[in-house]
Amino acid sequence: MKARENSGNKKAGSAANIGVLRTLSVSLLIAVAAEFLLFNISSLKSLGCEPVVIAKNVCTDGSGVYEVYEPEVNTDVINVNTEITDIVNAEYAEVSISLTDEGDAYEYDLPSSRVVPGVKGSGHINIYPYGKTGSLRVRVSVSEGAKADIAKITVNARKPLGLKPLRILISTLILCLLIYVFKYGFCIPVKRNNRYQAICIAVLFVMLTALGRKMSVSDPLMVSCPWPHHKQYQQLAHALDEGKVQLDMEADPRLLAKDNPYDTSALLKEEIPYGMDYAFYDGKYYVYFGIVPELLLYYPFYKLTGRNLANYNADIILYMILIAGVLLSVREIIFRFASDGKVRESSKVPFVIYVLMCVGICLGPGTVYLISKPDIYNIPIMAATAFTFLGTGLWLYADQYDGKMRTVFIALGSLCMALVAGCRPQMLIFGLPAIFIFVFKGGTDGRLSVKNRRIFIKGRLADTLAFCLPYIFVAVAVCAYNMLRFGNILDFGATYSLTSNDMNHRGFNLDRLFRGLYCFLFQPPVIKTDFPFIESAVIESSYMGKNLTEYTYGGVFALCPVLLALFVPVFARIKGVSREAKLCAATLTSGALITAAFDVNGAGILIRYTCDMLPGLLIAAVIVWSILYKEKEDATVINRLYAVATVIGLAFAVMVFFGTEGSINLRDNAVKLYESAGQYFVW
Repeated sequence: MKARENSGNKKAGSAANIGVLRTLSVSLLIAVAAEFLLFNISSLKSLGCEPVVIAKNVCTDGSGVYEVYEPEVNTDVINVNTEITDIVNAEYAEVSISLTDEGDAYEYDLPSSRVVPGVKGSGHINIYPYGKTGSLRVRVSVSEGAKADIAKITVNARKPLGLKPLRILISTLILCLLIYVFKYGFCIPVKRNNRYQAICIAVLFVMLTALGRKMSVSDPLMVSCPWPHHKQYQQLAHALDEGKVQLDMEADPRLLAKDNPYDTSALLKEEIPYGMDYAFYDGKYYVYFGIVPELLLYYPFYKLTGRNLANYNADIILYMILIAGVLLSVREIIFRFASDGKVRESSKVPFVIYVLMCVGICLGPGTVYLISKPDIYNIPIMAATAFTFLGTGLWLYADQYDGKMRTVFIALGSLCMALVAGCRPQMLIFGLPAIFIFVFKGGTDGRLSVKNRRIFIKGRLADTLAFCLPYIFVAVAVCAYNMLRFGNILDFGATYSLTSNDMNHRGFNLDRLFRGLYCFLFQPPVIKTDFPFIESAVIESSYMGKNLTEYTYGGVFALCPVLLALFVPVFARIKGVSREAKLCAATLTSGALITAAFDVNGAGILIRYTCDMLPGLLIAAVIVWSILYKEKEDATVINRLYAVATVIGLAFAVMVFFGTEGSINLRDNAVKLYESAGQYFVW
């Protein structure tokens, strides 16, 4: 009998291996064909061209301009190639083309393009005139004080093949995923004690960390961080070393004399200097950003080395904690709500879907924004997000143990959740599912009852203390810090911020609330046809009041399609779902909406505030997806939906990473990286 089973397993394994190899081969073949026939179609079209050089070994003049004019081209022109060998005092040159053709007797302008020395293909510009080109004008310009050396300008140049291995790899992986999902499905479930899956998870952690590091240093301006108010954590480390909580900054006498120092528009008009985005209280400057990143990272680093910890280094450390938290929490949610049987050693969720869940969260649009913009504003949000995921995972992980080990993991989970208070206090609400995990615990009948509780019960004193003491300890420390600064244990200092609006008089407004929630949740992204394919969403409105708005790229449900699963329980009844799962998902979703409402009314509509609600929504979505896998015998459709939703979400994340909105973006600060990435989308 055993021999038959082993034989059957070998055959199944062999068939699975053949399916994987076939999928990989087909995907690679399609990707390579697309690389030659689609992405390099410009090269193929130029094979029969007769190149004509219209300028050679020239340079821009003292005003930074070089122009060449051909009055009678009288031939079909498909491209113009400007080869720039070097640019002094600038990173790129603007190339503008004007022409006449058979359909236009008068010269008209084409959109300008940027040419970056060292970026292969950036000087090659495809043009599409009406019939034969009559006259042609090419203008190369650089910024004032710069000079560009131009090797030659060629009409109808033969473009060499621009094969990109990374593009082939990405195309292959996406095709492999989609083909495997739609043709074969997934059969290997997530298992608790599986060596090969453990190795895959470790490799995934390393890969996500490496990619996160690349993103955190992608913008040179973020690395150099020239703005004084972005160095508040470093200043606070110096202050703490001197036994103070206020910063060593002198307030201008005119600022001290103001009745309302928080009216920064008046300060600007009256030319009164002030510390932008510092907390100002009782004539002293403070940091109102959460103290936990300071005590965990900045202050210890300063004490040990005598040097300041850069924000981008702090951000990558927090991102690593986030990755670990996501890998743990998603896994434990799957075992809890989609287990295959009573013993939580295996699940009904395929391992590949688990990997996609983790990748989709760690490389989602919100997370990518936080890691690629490692500034003072995003550090506390990244920290709170990381501790939320890690705390959730540790709480759920504790349930598989008895005795001391369970007590230890409960304590660690509570510590992580409590630390959120010292990062981003409004995100503490995501710890409320603990009520259903530990207190109103589900019994064998699936119902919740305090009789089944794991804490606050006789014989569970150690677990009860492990759950409560970290909260008490952190609460005392944070309250004492608030008391030292503002004389109020519950005052975190946000209203004392010298920001772009007076938060003391901002008040509550339903009109502003509903407009803001729409922007945060449902606003469609603005998609365009040119790289990076996304623009700032339009948030202008007829709101008759002052509202703080910055750019956003769209609502979270539009950018993260996996979140749409949260609407499934609204429109479809899922049988056999435990009340614990329902209440955890509902509590997290409600907490996200409350957090969003708090941010909209308290501060405004900003892209980073959408990140405040994402942990609750993402964890709730993972719960709902797990429930769907648990209740459906055939998960083929679910696999397909999740794979497609993840690919779309990752595509939006790439767009957000290269997005050009705001004063800090890769187009302006990392020109070579931006233009090199843009070449991946040139046909």
